[in-house]
Amino acid sequence: MFEPTLLAALISTWLLLKYWRQVKDQQIILGFLLFAVTTGMFTQYWGITGLHLFTGGVVIWPVLVLLLGDRFPWPLAYPLTFIGTLIPDLYGAGIAADWHNGWLFGVGGAGFRGGAFLLPLEALIAAAGLNKFGIFMRRRGYFSRRVNIEEDAYPKDRDRRTR
Repeated sequence: MFEPTLLAALISTWLLLKYWRQVKDQQIILGFLLFAVTTGMFTQYWGITGLHLFTGGVVIWPVLVLLLGDRFPWPLAYPLTFIGTLIPDLYGAGIAADWHNGWLFGVGGAGFRGGAFLLPLEALIAAAGLNKFGIFMRRRGYFSRRVNIEEDAYPKDRDRRTR
């Protein structure tokens, strides 16, 4: 049952094409994607129920949406989590078969209950919620990068030593 993985790949491609140009700090986002993929590859293991891996994208992308606000569009949590899950999944399937014939058999095999389909949805829902929370908090002055400081923290006539 590869249809959910293909559906997630199509949705991811569409979202990346639509929103990637809106990302202000693309190199930082690619660095976090590399971190998420690396974490997934080094924490994966095969158990009796299949491949298990820690997908940091479920945590990383919603938190970045919260902190970066309009510098990182929240719909990108879906494709970035999908990529961060798919690459370790492909690598784990290759390890299981010693990189020979038929190694793609295990990728996306869980269908609509698999991580390649569910984890991006969970990250997208969390990112949408944290985006709304971030907007609410920014209206109250939190997470703002646009702070105006009228004067220096230590004017020249003030003693810097503790009192």
